[in-house]
Amino acid sequence: MESSERTRKVVMKEHARSESVFIKQLIIFNRYKVCVEIGVFRGGTTKYLCEAAKETSGHVYGFDLWGTHGLNKQFQMQYSQQSVEKILVEEGHNNFTLHKVDTTTQKFKEILLSECPVIDFAFIDGCHSYPGLKNDFDTIYPLLSPTGMIAFHDTLRIDGCREFVLDLRTKYYDGSYDIIDFPWGMGNRRAGLTILSKRQFIAINLPLDERCGSPSTPADIIKREKEWMRLEIQKNVAEQVDTSSIIVDKTNLGKLKKK
Repeated sequence: MESSERTRKVVMKEHARSESVFIKQLIIFNRYKVCVEIGVFRGGTTKYLCEAAKETSGHVYGFDLWGTHGLNKQFQMQYSQQSVEKILVEEGHNNFTLHKVDTTTQKFKEILLSECPVIDFAFIDGCHSYPGLKNDFDTIYPLLSPTGMIAFHDTLRIDGCREFVLDLRTKYYDGSYDIIDFPWGMGNRRAGLTILSKRQFIAINLPLDERCGSPSTPADIIKREKEWMRLEIQKNVAEQVDTSSIIVDKTNLGKLKKK
């Protein structure tokens, strides 16, 4: 029985590794420097974030309760900030900062504003309840860089995560980001991974420097794209106010508030 349990844990760890490798490559590919992780646990993903940040000369900021949690307090503390720091240091990482903190508190917001006021990449894998996930998103998104990205874990099989991602596409949608789902992760469990990305092409504003044949001129393509983006945001802000009584703070689209 013990041997079977050990085998299961090894298999799960290997599957989790494949997700972490994917996230690592996203960070390297996009040259992200400031990476935030909510829900560090034992540091399994954190070490891959550190490896990615090493490639981009970046830094990883990790946050976790490291305590008993869950709706029914069903998840017991297994690791601590100190034990995870020890693991990461022993593996040769020094480009990280960990904090033991409740992400629903003002203290968490103050740490973010002090240490990472502009975030390039965030991996949200903390509280999986709808209110918990929404809290983390509402705190992170206003700090996300114009080319930033958020990865949400366990979005296929867990109710709170699944519904919140649905609402990001509907009643919270402000037109400023794209979302894509990957229905894999954790082996046959297929936990799900969802990526939210700011619309980077418009934000970067690089010129089209090669012509291979298109109905429009490069200038017209960019002009149309910017106009589409403007109308997309305008349309979705109006829909939010009209249909769901949600107010968008126009100084930072994505900061969503209920009336």
